[in-house]
Amino acid sequence: MSKHYMILASQEGRVCTITLNRPDDLNPLSWQVLGEIENVLDDALHDDSIGVIVIEAAGKAFSTGYDLREEHWITSQYPANFPDHVDIRKDRDDVHTIVDYWMKMWRYPKPIIAKVQGDCLSGAGELLGVCDLAVVSERARFGHPAGRDLGIPPSIMFWPMLIGYRKTKELLYTSRLINAHEAEKIGLINEVVAHEDLDARVALLAAHIARAPSDNLSILKEVSNTWFENMGMEPSVRRGADLDAIYHQFDSFKDFFQTLRKEGVKAAFKKRRELYG
Repeated sequence: MSKHYMILASQEGRVCTITLNRPDDLNPLSWQVLGEIENVLDDALHDDSIGVIVIEAAGKAFSTGYDLREEHWITSQYPANFPDHVDIRKDRDDVHTIVDYWMKMWRYPKPIIAKVQGDCLSGAGELLGVCDLAVVSERARFGHPAGRDLGIPPSIMFWPMLIGYRKTKELLYTSRLINAHEAEKIGLINEVVAHEDLDARVALLAAHIARAPSDNLSILKEVSNTWFENMGMEPSVRRGADLDAIYHQFDSFKDFFQTLRKEGVKAAFKKRRELYG
């Protein structure tokens, strides 16, 4: 496999494992991280020796979402650089580029399993949402704390199709985190296991699925995805991109990044808690 800097990639049998590998930073998502994931997926797509992809992370967190630092910010306009607001047209185009990435991954022909050992928050919910299956440790937590002031991942973490109308609104309105057992109960993930059993459980599941021919698995994936696409999933996600760009015009978005630049990330999070709970 090709060389990577922010992820690791390995193969065991017919299973390719991608590991988010910035544990000291809690594995935030940036275009470099996403690009490295995409490179591995592109290589694996044409490798007949690989039947299943597992995405995992090093350290205590799966991922806390999109990277907040300027050099790794996911859109082209870093909010703290603007005395007023970012350009909405350019911002909208940038958010739709993010959607392009997730929709490509959603349609990736080989099964993708998320192996979640810790917090999976905000933008990381988009990565979770495009995976076909999710097996998680009892220590995992899920939610979108950034919803109170920063906006929405354009897919809304695919929550509407995974957990339904009422739970989606509850988790968006409150920004509360849910534990692994609640996530399983509402259908966000497939299975919760003891933390020490996570590696073995995912390895067993991935190897079992990978026994099937890749062509067969790709049809099973496509027929399942088609139901949601016929219900208008992608137009809804595209509308989410438009609305996220509007959200980025609100003062709360600008103020968070100005605080982050002037006082640091801890102060920005502290101010958020004081304002919104």
